[in-house]
Amino acid sequence: MPDFLKSLRIFVLRVAIAGVGLGVLAGASNAAPDWGIMEMRSDLKSLTDRLNESGLERGESVRVLTRGLDWPGPRKPERALARFFEPAEDAELGWSDIRYSLAALNQAYGAKDSFDILQANRRGENLSLTVNSGVATIAQLRARLTHRHLGLDFGTQDEVLRTPIIVQPGATLRLGPGDVLKLSRRDGAFILNFGRLEIFGSNVSATEDVSPFNEEFVPFIASVGTGTVQVSGAVFSGLGFGKTAKFSGFSMISHPTMRPNARSVIENSRFEGLVTLAIVGQMHVELRDNRLFDMRRNPLLISRSPDALVAGNLFAGPSPTNAIRVSNGSDGVRIVDNIILEGSRAGMLISSGSDRVSVRGNLIWKRNGGGVKLQDVECGRVVENIILDDRQKGVEVRSSMHTLVSGNRIVGNKGAGVMVAAQMPTNVTYVTDNLLRENGAGLYTASGAGLALRGNDMSNQLPRLLDGDITQQFRAIVTDLRGEVPIVLDGGGVSAMVRTSPSECDP
Repeated sequence: MPDFLKSLRIFVLRVAIAGVGLGVLAGASNAAPDWGIMEMRSDLKSLTDRLNESGLERGESVRVLTRGLDWPGPRKPERALARFFEPAEDAELGWSDIRYSLAALNQAYGAKDSFDILQANRRGENLSLTVNSGVATIAQLRARLTHRHLGLDFGTQDEVLRTPIIVQPGATLRLGPGDVLKLSRRDGAFILNFGRLEIFGSNVSATEDVSPFNEEFVPFIASVGTGTVQVSGAVFSGLGFGKTAKFSGFSMISHPTMRPNARSVIENSRFEGLVTLAIVGQMHVELRDNRLFDMRRNPLLISRSPDALVAGNLFAGPSPTNAIRVSNGSDGVRIVDNIILEGSRAGMLISSGSDRVSVRGNLIWKRNGGGVKLQDVECGRVVENIILDDRQKGVEVRSSMHTLVSGNRIVGNKGAGVMVAAQMPTNVTYVTDNLLRENGAGLYTASGAGLALRGNDMSNQLPRLLDGDITQQFRAIVTDLRGEVPIVLDGGGVSAMVRTSPSECDP
């Protein structure tokens, strides 16, 4: 064939392809706006403004705060799961050296930050009140302690605890409705629980006065080993210090020689200004319908804690990193029906061998980062979420096998709607039945291996459909913007789709 005919054929082919693309995109650009998404943006901005402007709003339940918002929301009726322990025998109290209890904790987690506690302890006494057995209440403690250890602040009339409390295995510390307890930062107060901690309708916070012996210390609540918690309708504020999970504000951490005999429940409670709500080495913990505001590190950490349930919680305020972080082999965690507003980095990070984690029905809005990130995990499920207006990717799948991203509404993110990177060459990531609209790109891969695509609506995905390794495969998308033909896409071409989900992850 003469050269000029070859050139003419190539020119005609390019014009035809460009015409198809421009015609489809022109049709998409003339499509009606998504009024539902626009209304949701307005509702989310209104909710965020109310939470930032009024402390009273933060006292409302998640269901009240999100009423009228078009998202799945908490699917089960609000009910109390936390329980009091019966019978309620009067407590046997004593005194002990806090160094013994800290030694048990340091044995498993190292001594970092423990010296701050010893320094801050009142006058270097290293003594703590110990609940040895029975059930201790604020009324009992008030009757049996002097003002030196527990008493009213003459300025605020708040109840101030000026000594550490250690709850021994088999014993219970109970704070009931209306109890207001401030832990004295100046005197090195904290609560260390090896037994059972019950907090129902109470308010626990740290005082602002700094210890003259250690400026770093801030009071905290930690349950260790055999320690379990039952929390409902409580408020926690200003607790926690340091760089570890041990003293992060409200923590539940395991011990190699001490196992809890019951599961822990935290529900319908408010955490504000803590470092982190940390769950480390626990089984079957349930966190439902809580509000977490203005946390100083990642609001919720779940590490080495399989089968946890995180459901119906609200995260808001300028936290500096991931709202929910699931790591270090926390298999089978379910993250459902939560709402995450603003904050930095990815709203959720699932990483470090935390396999078979389900992320379903959540709403993530306007993060200064991405929406959901899966890294170094297998059989992750990101299903039926709304991921809206984040500064980076909607969903990022990195070095993760057998992932399913399905049924999500991923809209208005500055980066790609779905990014897949650093995959094994034989791996396939399943991306099905998603709405991808107004993102920086619809799909992006960087050594992303195969993408199994079906039913993804990209008819309003502007300005870019594909990016990265798969950019040259745009013809397969531009002629089928609603994904009616199932395909497997990679940097080398297009093939037929055999399965709609990874068989390796079937029950």
